[in-house]
Amino acid sequence: MKYPILLAALFFAGSAVAVDCVECHEEIPVAQHVEDGATLAMCADCHAIGDAHEIDMEMHTPELTITECTDCHQMEK
Repeated sequence: MKYPILLAALFFAGSAVAVDCVECHEEIPVAQHVEDGATLAMCADCHAIGDAHEIDMEMHTPELTITECTDCHQMEK
């Protein structure tokens, strides 16, 4: 019984890992976005990321900065 629980825990932990956006998208000009003071709310407005991606808003807030996004999602700076 403990093995299915262990496997379920490992599966859940693996699904909670941040995704690298550049796997699917062109590299993001991070310096320009930092200079512009980009936040997650601004990304959603300008790029309509909510249309293509379901963002876990329990884990993310609209005030997250592009620097915080790049740190967690390991995007190039």
